[in-house]
Amino acid sequence: MKSTDKLMRENNVKSLRLNNTDRETFENYMTYVRADLSVNPHASEKMLNRILHQLLQAEKEGTLAMDFFNHDPKAHAKNEIKKLPNETITNIFKYIFQHILLFIGIFCFLKGFIGFFIGAKRLYIYTFPLMLIVGFIIIFLFIWVIFKTVQMQCFTKSHWTSIGTYISIILLLFATFYVFFVPQSLLAIGPYLLISNWTFIIISFIVIPVSLYIDHHFINKDANTSL
Repeated sequence: MKSTDKLMRENNVKSLRLNNTDRETFENYMTYVRADLSVNPHASEKMLNRILHQLLQAEKEGTLAMDFFNHDPKAHAKNEIKKLPNETITNIFKYIFQHILLFIGIFCFLKGFIGFFIGAKRLYIYTFPLMLIVGFIIIFLFIWVIFKTVQMQCFTKSHWTSIGTYISIILLLFATFYVFFVPQSLLAIGPYLLISNWTFIIISFIVIPVSLYIDHHFINKDANTSL
C-alpha cells in the first residue's frame, strides 16, 4: 500500500499534466480536500487520485475542469468528502498524539513568554494540569482556524474571510493570555514550584526542533494516515 506521503507527491506531479486553467481549478480542489479535518488523509489522497485520473481522461476528450465539476468544484468536493467516513474525533486525537511534543514545546514557549508580562514564576501543581489541557485545546483551535481559512480561500477570495480570520486569531490570543493568567492569579492555591520563565523558553527551544525532526522523519514519511 502506498503511504499518504507518496500518494500526495504522486497527485502533485500528475496534476502538472493538466493545462494551466484546469490545473489551477484542481489545485484549489485538492487544497480544499486536504484541509478538511473530518476525513482520513490517506482516504482523501486516494479519492483525489481517482478524481485526477478521471479529470485527465476528460481533458483528453475536450472537457474542461469546470465542466467536469459542473461549474461548482466546491460542491463537488463536499459531495466526495461526504462519501468518505467521518473521522473528525479520531483525526483530532491522532493529530494531538502525533504532535504531542510540538504542542508541549509551543506550550512551554507561551508559558515562558507570557510569564515575562504577568510576572508568573510559580507553577501551582493543582492548577497546572487544567492550564495544560486548556492550552492544548487553544493551540489546536489555532490549527483548526488555519485549516478552515485555507478551505474558505480556495474558491472564495473575500476580504470578509480575512477579517474573520484575524478576529478569530485575536480572540484566541486573548484566550491564550487568560489561560496562563487566570490559574496563576485567581486559582493560586496549593503547593507550587518556582520555575523561571527562561527555563520554559529553553525547554521549548529544545523540544520544538526535536518534535519537528520526529514529525518529518518518522511520522509523515511512512504513515498511511498522517495528517
